[in-house]
Amino acid sequence: MSKHSLARRLLSATALGAGALGAYAFLVEPRWLEVTRPRIHVRGLHPSLEGLRIALLTDMHAGAGTPLSLIRRACRMAAAAKPDLIALTGDFAADDAPGFREVLGALACLDAPLGVYAVPGNHDYLVGIERWHEQIAEHPRITDLTNAAVIHEVSGARLCVAGVDDYSMGRPHLDSLPDPERRDFTLLLAHDPDQAERARRDYDQVDLVLSGHTHGGQVRLPWVGALRNPAQNEELYEEGLRRRPWTQVYVSRGVGTVHLPVRFLCRPEVAIIELTGAPRPPRDA
Repeated sequence: MSKHSLARRLLSATALGAGALGAYAFLVEPRWLEVTRPRIHVRGLHPSLEGLRIALLTDMHAGAGTPLSLIRRACRMAAAAKPDLIALTGDFAADDAPGFREVLGALACLDAPLGVYAVPGNHDYLVGIERWHEQIAEHPRITDLTNAAVIHEVSGARLCVAGVDDYSMGRPHLDSLPDPERRDFTLLLAHDPDQAERARRDYDQVDLVLSGHTHGGQVRLPWVGALRNPAQNEELYEEGLRRRPWTQVYVSRGVGTVHLPVRFLCRPEVAIIELTGAPRPPRDA
């Protein structure tokens, strides 16, 4: 075989490989939902909250890049886990969406004994935050938890579920957060995980923050990680669980895509989080 013939074959093989990777990244992985089941260890967790399940759906970006059928499938996956509570942490629709009614319709099957709660993300501001609040209020089961908090009595435990406005485009505050002595466990819904960096200063005793925003990078490369991470503290918050001295933060990779309808080594996620007071295994220490 001549050198020119070998070179042509190598180029052809390279082109075919690149084409296959491109097809996978555009056509396969963005639709390949993954149910993750992180078990989060909480020191001093009230025994009545042992095993509490929270479904986290975020960054749906419903529109041309993320079909409603994918969002409906994500909701069915979340509902199948029979969570005690469902958290929706922002970026519901694509930037060019006329509103939120279509995506909220796709969330119709969501229900949980302790409620379904939502906070907005930065892209919800681009679509129209007034419409977001109005149309969330019309939904029969989703509660707008922007800068608000509720307390549930769970077999003697006081579970506080709180939410904040978007970190970069809103006005996040938690003036309504009850005093710490009135809460046994505090869950904070915040679209942007950077909000956790304010927790020790502004909202004492937040036990767990649930977020999205980063998409896990959306495109990740081996030994490199995310090619783009919109978090200000990108070295801290990319995806998964991060323990801070004053709280813990779980960052979901989200359901949809933004900018380009592509994912690589970063599957869309439906997170079913379980709380436990058991000590962490030594390998996680």
